[in-house]
Amino acid sequence: MNKGLKILAAVLAVLAVAAGVVYFLTRPETPKSTLKAPRVYDYAASDYTAAVKVLGQNGEVFLPTDLSGVYCTAAPDGSVKFYDCANGVMTPSALAVKTVKTKLAATYESIPVTVHYVERDGRVTGFGVFTSDMDKNVDAYAFAFVKLCNKPAGYGAGHLLLADFNKNDLYRVNKTYSEIYNFNLAKGSASTYVSNHTRLIDLNGTFRQDWTMLTDQTVRDLGKSNYFLSSRYYSHYETGVRTDVMELSGNYRPKIVVKDFLGLWFVSDANGLHYLRKTADGFANVLNAGGKEQTLTPFEGDWQTDYLQDGRWLLNKKSLQLTDLMTGAVKTLKGPDCANAAKLFVSPDGEKAVIAFAGVPNENGAVVQTVAYCRTDGSAAVFSEPLLYEESADFLWLDNNTVMSARALAADGKTAGSVVYAYPAE
Repeated sequence: MNKGLKILAAVLAVLAVAAGVVYFLTRPETPKSTLKAPRVYDYAASDYTAAVKVLGQNGEVFLPTDLSGVYCTAAPDGSVKFYDCANGVMTPSALAVKTVKTKLAATYESIPVTVHYVERDGRVTGFGVFTSDMDKNVDAYAFAFVKLCNKPAGYGAGHLLLADFNKNDLYRVNKTYSEIYNFNLAKGSASTYVSNHTRLIDLNGTFRQDWTMLTDQTVRDLGKSNYFLSSRYYSHYETGVRTDVMELSGNYRPKIVVKDFLGLWFVSDANGLHYLRKTADGFANVLNAGGKEQTLTPFEGDWQTDYLQDGRWLLNKKSLQLTDLMTGAVKTLKGPDCANAAKLFVSPDGEKAVIAFAGVPNENGAVVQTVAYCRTDGSAAVFSEPLLYEESADFLWLDNNTVMSARALAADGKTAGSVVYAYPAE
């Protein structure tokens, strides 16, 4: 730096310091009228507390089973209870509860789980929970949730045991399972279907959790096919975003039936295979019949940012147009601005929906959540308060007019339980 530049830099530095001193001495005081006192949240007097009916007590959160009208609770201590539901009221199930002990082979470890199950008309539904507190010899897995169910028709006769190792999924309605076991109910033995010879290690040190995937919805919609989902050929960050459909087998490399579709929604029925496919200017609802793809409905925009999906239902967050991907029918929901909406849960008839927004801190630091109960006709009921729903739990429709979710049951937010919201008549 030459002499002139050094002098100029020194002068500017002195002026900057002087200006800062002048501002500090002369800055205006913040008017007291603009200072906001922290708002005290009144749980008992909240609009949402008055609008819902509390079902769960002492941390009970109800989950669906594969039997109509039967629900369960699954606690981190491994206990599982079953309930019959009528008109939004849960009572202990009249079905006999049985248990079976098993061990899951996962990343060369043996995870002990007790499965509690009930049976009706030849259909079995059961659940079990494992935590590392139950067996200190299990190092790689801190948690496991297992589901026992009848095999889809394409898998043959017998039962499946599905395992989800993500503890944040405990209260998810539509879980994503990362291990598929052929289960012998009489012996309590579980064996894996798919080869792990080329399976890579996940970020947490276990086998990749996207190698063999099934969701609760996929199991119901497999029809007569013997498929499973996988994101093994994509990065960890694309799990459940870029997905392949593979044919169940013990082959070294299972056959790919559908390559690189969007999300985890997949249906196999008499018409063919249904899924979403990325396009040059957006994405499309595709029907694959005999290996030939047919575009049913094209969509503009980005599937991840511009839309919300709940199984067969796809919502445009800007227009609030709700598309039934299986029929192509389009309805428009009445609701608030959903540009920042995070989750969608649609009633069975497609006439109503719950739209949940991620919590946002207000000016006082309190996290305010927003839930919108929307219709295709009439007005929307919108609630914006703290403690409206548990971030790691889903909304579950009991029927076309009643929806259940988990929320805090006290102002301190420490205890959660299930509540029911019944849509008022318009």
